[in-house]
Amino acid sequence: MLPGHLVHGVTAVGLVAALVTTTGDAGAQPRGVATEDEREQAFVESIRRDDPASADRYLELRNARSAALADLRKAELQYNNAHPEMRRLFVNGVRQARRRYGETALALLDFLDAHDRGNVLRYQDEIGKLNAVIEERKKVRAELEKLVAP
Repeated sequence: MLPGHLVHGVTAVGLVAALVTTTGDAGAQPRGVATEDEREQAFVESIRRDDPASADRYLELRNARSAALADLRKAELQYNNAHPEMRRLFVNGVRQARRRYGETALALLDFLDAHDRGNVLRYQDEIGKLNAVIEERKKVRAELEKLVAP
């Protein structure tokens, strides 16, 4: 059996991995609602329009995380299928796979955070421009209201 802290960690990682990689059943989707794959493809295309290298980096990070998750599941399966007396031979493999999954998942989160921070800056800039246009219209409106006042 895995030591207590590792059992909880494996369970937690398994839960996180399941949540991160869960995709909805396309048949169960209401009409007009994009599937997880369609949303991700749209996301990749939007990144690619702005910066093809970033899209490639995202795909690289996503694929690394997926591979690390597959390795983790394999290590957990080997551990769980091993005879209780032999499980200790698989503990290090589970730990290493868990660490690798954590590293790749964090790298992907770092990429997404940086991407979103860039979007926030662009949106703030656009909001500033729109606010300036609105202020200019207020001035024009005030002048026009003077023309139509009795």
